[in-house]
Amino acid sequence: MSKISEIAIYFPKKVFTNEDFFKLFPDERDSKTWGKLGINQRHIIGEQEVPSDMGLLAAKKLFLENPSLRGEVDYLIFSGHERDHYTPVTASFLQKKLGLATNVGCIDMHQGCASFVHLLAHADGLIQIGAANKVLIITLSSLTNQFHEKDKSNRFMFGDAATAFIIEKSEESKIESYCFGNDAESNDNIIILDGEHRTPINEKSYDSFTNRFGQEQWPGYFYQNGAGVFRFILDRVPNTIDEALTKSNLTREDIDFYLFHQPNAMVLKALSKIAKLDEEKLIIDLEDCGNTVSVSIPILIHNLKKQKKINPNMNILFCGFGTGMSWNACIWKT
Repeated sequence: MSKISEIAIYFPKKVFTNEDFFKLFPDERDSKTWGKLGINQRHIIGEQEVPSDMGLLAAKKLFLENPSLRGEVDYLIFSGHERDHYTPVTASFLQKKLGLATNVGCIDMHQGCASFVHLLAHADGLIQIGAANKVLIITLSSLTNQFHEKDKSNRFMFGDAATAFIIEKSEESKIESYCFGNDAESNDNIIILDGEHRTPINEKSYDSFTNRFGQEQWPGYFYQNGAGVFRFILDRVPNTIDEALTKSNLTREDIDFYLFHQPNAMVLKALSKIAKLDEEKLIIDLEDCGNTVSVSIPILIHNLKKQKKINPNMNILFCGFGTGMSWNACIWKT
């Protein structure tokens, strides 16, 4: 069995407020849509800041607050869409910079906004088979690097952040009832078309075109079909919640907190109604950071722990969803 123990977060110094947004896009100031998203500001990675350095700072903060951990970690997982080099894995560089032992396993893995449950499952599995006792997970998002300057929607919703946290062996706590799914038929709802081997950057990568959704898209930049993603979430997530509850032999009344990926408040409130969740148990906490992709659920955990709201004998349901199109869930019995 395993548990989520220590956790630290890092935000870049640069802050991009809603007022900053409206100065760039003054025609949007009177729109009522932005106010429904529950975001007041977001942090933006610095121009000279390397993405993995955010993760390094989060981990250093974790070790500063818990000095003994550095010598106890026996596996390191890095999760981020921007790596240091093609090879070796970024986790290898972080191992060196953090001064971790040479018998620490290192691996990179990432699945965008659905990463968190995948990371838990991998770390939990290592512990279950006796391959590790304390797994350090460093996950980050620097997605704002990938936005076209005219992309109003994504520039409003997303922010950058990093977190470092420990999954460790436990005699009392356990993480169970994992559920996973992926529908590749709709994977162009969230995509960067150009930049890898299938379609390398070329002379047309930064020219816009009208995609099959009737929207403007730039092949070399991040694209998200907001309406399509919204429908996907409302279609897939409620059934995944039911599946996880069934596997654990629990009901909605047994759940103390629903900690979901945080795309925006409007989506989460709609999901709460469709899935018939207790709104007081569904935590929405993104007004100061926006959608931070794989970091969004760890931020919720960090803030709840800081408020001393996560206690023994609780049932917490995690759910991630996003690029792929991917979705997943699991339950943490604290």
